[in-house]
Amino acid sequence: MPLKAPNLTREQKLCANVPNKFANATKWAQWHTDLKNCFGKEGANSLWVQAWNAYGSSSPSAKNSNLVQYMSSQGVNISDSLGDKAVLFGSGISSFFGGYAKFGRAMTFLLAGGISVAFLILLYNIVANPEKAKQSLGVITEGAMLATPQGRIASGATKALPQ
Repeated sequence: MPLKAPNLTREQKLCANVPNKFANATKWAQWHTDLKNCFGKEGANSLWVQAWNAYGSSSPSAKNSNLVQYMSSQGVNISDSLGDKAVLFGSGISSFFGGYAKFGRAMTFLLAGGISVAFLILLYNIVANPEKAKQSLGVITEGAMLATPQGRIASGATKALPQ
């Protein structure tokens, strides 16, 4: 008589779903949480460490500082070697600069928006009051000429000429 597959609960099915060597750190942490629901903390730690040693520890994408901290809070130390510490240090630096990149992207959008609004206000003022705009443009042009050595020479030469 053939053996029948056991009827597993949803939690037990999740427990049987071992992450592979390409799984990221989030999947490994989630699997540990699922294991705790099935086997308790000690059983989960034991099974998790066995699978980690077989599949996860050799994958650079599987380990990050969040996973190390989570597993440490569960009583499992997965960062022993110098190589592991270097990978975690790199992960921490990556997260740090990733935050700055997001901040920089937001600032770029704000700056671009501010410049756009300023340009629209300038354009409105040129259309609404052309005489004032012409006068302002003369001041801006003179200031731009004085900002370069060639402009200062040209400006000095025109002032030195008799009128």
